[in-house]
Amino acid sequence: MNLYYNQIDEYIERINKINKNLIIAPSNIYLLEFLNKCHHQVSSQDICYLEEGNHTGKVSWSQVKSLGIKYSLIGHSEKNDDSNKIRAKLKSCLENDIIPILCFGNKTKEEDITNVLDNINIYDQRIIYAYEPLYNIASNDLDYQDIENNIDKIYQHLESKNIINPQILYGGGINVKNINTVYHMNKIKGIMIGSKSSDINQIEQILLNINEK
Repeated sequence: MNLYYNQIDEYIERINKINKNLIIAPSNIYLLEFLNKCHHQVSSQDICYLEEGNHTGKVSWSQVKSLGIKYSLIGHSEKNDDSNKIRAKLKSCLENDIIPILCFGNKTKEEDITNVLDNINIYDQRIIYAYEPLYNIASNDLDYQDIENNIDKIYQHLESKNIINPQILYGGGINVKNINTVYHMNKIKGIMIGSKSSDINQIEQILLNINEK
């Protein structure tokens, strides 16, 4: 719930100048602004798995699709969705040509990340898997070896489920100083940036500091 309407044009103007492969997930009330003015791909922050009906405050997958949006975040930790809701949302996306960006993570270093995925228990080549360990969110002290170990576990686990060359993103504690270290880790295809992405000054610095693989 960041950015005000009078800040949107400057944000879009500046983000358009950044020549990177980006997917931006703005608040629902700004989706049309980004679709009409932004050069980058646009994602919704969530969907309702129901197609339509009287569900005040919800935004259905069918409404998102009608705008021409091809991506949606699913299962973000701030939504507090249980595994049943996450599965329903994933199925709605996959059945209706919306690419889900599945956010998942372990609460502690001791929790096995493969168990988290098995609890959701939907594996599909089209899913973008966004690993966000809860203990790294808003952290300034990332354990790089822990990240690499878990990414490797995720990759092998997805391959065991017949996902070929899975698309795995990492998110949590990313800043201008560590983004290249994380981005260049083996098997990571991209970075998911949280609160800092709402500040055009911060996100500009972070994105311009990336050295492409």
